[in-house]
Amino acid sequence: MKLLVFSPYFWPHKGGHEKYVEELCTRLLKHWDVTIVTAQLPGTKTEEDYLGLHVIRVPSWNVLGGTYPVPKPGAFKQLRKLERPDMIITNTRFFPLSAVGVRFANKNNIPIFHVEHGTTHPPVRLFLNWVVKFYDHTIGRYVFKNATIVAGVSHAAEDFVTHVYRRGTTALYNSIDTTFFNHKLTSPKRPVITFVGRLVEAKGVQDLIAATQTINADVWIIGAGNYETELKSFAGELIGKTVIFWGEKNHEEIRDLLSKSTLFVNPSYNEGLPTSVLEAGAMGLPVIATEVGGTREIIEDGVTGYLSRPHDITQLRRLIEQSLQMPEKTQTMGKKLQEKIRKNFDWDTTARKADKLLRELVNK
Repeated sequence: MKLLVFSPYFWPHKGGHEKYVEELCTRLLKHWDVTIVTAQLPGTKTEEDYLGLHVIRVPSWNVLGGTYPVPKPGAFKQLRKLERPDMIITNTRFFPLSAVGVRFANKNNIPIFHVEHGTTHPPVRLFLNWVVKFYDHTIGRYVFKNATIVAGVSHAAEDFVTHVYRRGTTALYNSIDTTFFNHKLTSPKRPVITFVGRLVEAKGVQDLIAATQTINADVWIIGAGNYETELKSFAGELIGKTVIFWGEKNHEEIRDLLSKSTLFVNPSYNEGLPTSVLEAGAMGLPVIATEVGGTREIIEDGVTGYLSRPHDITQLRRLIEQSLQMPEKTQTMGKKLQEKIRKNFDWDTTARKADKLLRELVNK
């Protein structure tokens, strides 16, 4: 059976959204012939195969620092050449490529399985708030309304779907390969606080840097993005001393760096179900994360980790200090988190559920 998947960005672009699509779709290859439709990045091919997936990149404007792809008029024309698939998956209502996927499905009478990754209206500067909300309640609503099934990567994502357009949803959790993130942790001589993710303003890394300036620990920042220059300017003379920017790393390198860490901190302002928290937790690494999106579904405050209010640097500093001063309690929470993630957030389980839902739709 043929499956056409619309993803705003995909490999070689990196992020939690892209990883979700890759992990799900490579597992669906057992029963599906999968084609990914995504935005074309500079220097990438229009078509190629990757991990058994056929990737088609449509011409796009990559705006807002390369974080928001807008398909050019020729994108839909390119799709007309495709053989009709049995099913279409779209991802995240806020990206225009999802609306393109819905339009393509409607014109060809193809069922739509929409996966929603967002849990709120995207955080933007104040004067753009009304534009974002208007888009979500028009184009976003159009995507939700026309989908045959809507799934959320977390219960928070499902709640957001209901906020925009009241309809039934199902959960298709963001997950990880728990067997891969299974390295033994080491104990560094000096505490290491680690962040992994895209370096964009909404990830709140600036709060982590501010919160740790008076703490006797090293801060490892792993990732790249359009806010990197500002973050390095903010860190100033701390760079190379207590704050280390590792740049973008592959999964093997990330796993190795996590295994050498003491504490993982995700200070983000907005999340679906954060992959980086799942990966760190699967290693048994203690986690502090902001109480946003689906993070509450991973971290039970004081039991499997600590939750902090977004933007609250004082509380974040206090929780980091508390975690480092009480290592036995912190490590116990890390082990409980590891057990929870292995049980509830493994990709093989999630992919089996997705495959079952997709085949039921096709056979209706």
